[in-house]
Amino acid sequence: MRQRSPHGLDTATREPLSSPPDSRRARIARLIAGHQRSILLCWVVLLLCALLALAEVGLRYTASFQIHYYTPISVSNRLNSYSFGDIPFNSDGYPDRDWDPTDTRERVGFWGDSITSGIGAGFGYRYTDIISEARQDRYYMNFGGPGEDGIADEVAIGKILALVERFRLNKVVYAMDLNDILPDKGAAVAQRPQLHGVRRVIKKYLDFLRTRSHVYYYLRLKLTSLATRLGYGYHGDEMYELHPARNAVVVEQTVARINRLSAALRRNGAQLCVLLFPYEMQVSKDAASRYQRDGVRWSSELLAGEPQKTILRGLSPEIGAVDLSAAFAAIPDAAHPIPVGQYFVFNRGDALDWIHPNRSGHRLIAEYLLKNARSCL
Repeated sequence: MRQRSPHGLDTATREPLSSPPDSRRARIARLIAGHQRSILLCWVVLLLCALLALAEVGLRYTASFQIHYYTPISVSNRLNSYSFGDIPFNSDGYPDRDWDPTDTRERVGFWGDSITSGIGAGFGYRYTDIISEARQDRYYMNFGGPGEDGIADEVAIGKILALVERFRLNKVVYAMDLNDILPDKGAAVAQRPQLHGVRRVIKKYLDFLRTRSHVYYYLRLKLTSLATRLGYGYHGDEMYELHPARNAVVVEQTVARINRLSAALRRNGAQLCVLLFPYEMQVSKDAASRYQRDGVRWSSELLAGEPQKTILRGLSPEIGAVDLSAAFAAIPDAAHPIPVGQYFVFNRGDALDWIHPNRSGHRLIAEYLLKNARSCL
């Protein structure tokens, strides 16, 4: 429509630029109708994020586990800090004080896994530290390393021989976990289950969350506990040690490797002593009952100490050996049941832990060795 202006010029009447409200609502309705699945997905994602955030906050204040129990805070390249204490590393990369190359005392090296490095105890409270402080006539050196599989193969034997030569060791004390009972590499029984591969993928791509998320830590705890109930251990392998009679061949293969190590050490002028660390359910009826309630299963000969007995029978005569189950049978209040968790880590981290002694367990073991097995040290 055209109108005449006061100056006599025709002008066009301008239509409103904005659409009517009904038109805008119709376009929005069409947009929603065309993207219902995407909108629903967004709401689901937002809801899940909110639930995860609430779970994260809740677990931070209510969870009984300690998120830094097994995975440390790296204070520096020479110090790791855990919930139970600190573990330093010397200039050679081992969990110990710096070593004096000029010390002329007889040198004894402790070889083992996370028990020897100090998981569950911390520096100054490990059995190696207590022994080193008490035995000033020897120079003790800790070569413990989390994840070490004992004398698993010829590579491990070679590593120990290299340490003997490099650090002039007169004796090697091998701290043997029962989970060091493993088949020879390449043996038919050594075929690893699919769980082993799954664990490696999780560790590679997700385990960075282990010290960052309580939710991930909780889920990891549940999955680890499920794997344990199914009979699989830390590396995703079968726990051969829980059924020693059924896995007698694996025990024999393990003993044969230890004997080969001893023979190689003797050729290099060094001795070998083996410390056999027990599982908590072997020394505590309360622990055995608790772990059974948690769904862990084992053969009856485990509680009778059969793995240790078989190993002791098979070791070469020149190898010194100590079954540390005796340390727990010798405590003053042995007439009373040992509660679960009194001498072992138990449930402080993201796994049921009948393997690692706590500080009390380390002291008990050290004092037993100093009193009853000084020739092994």
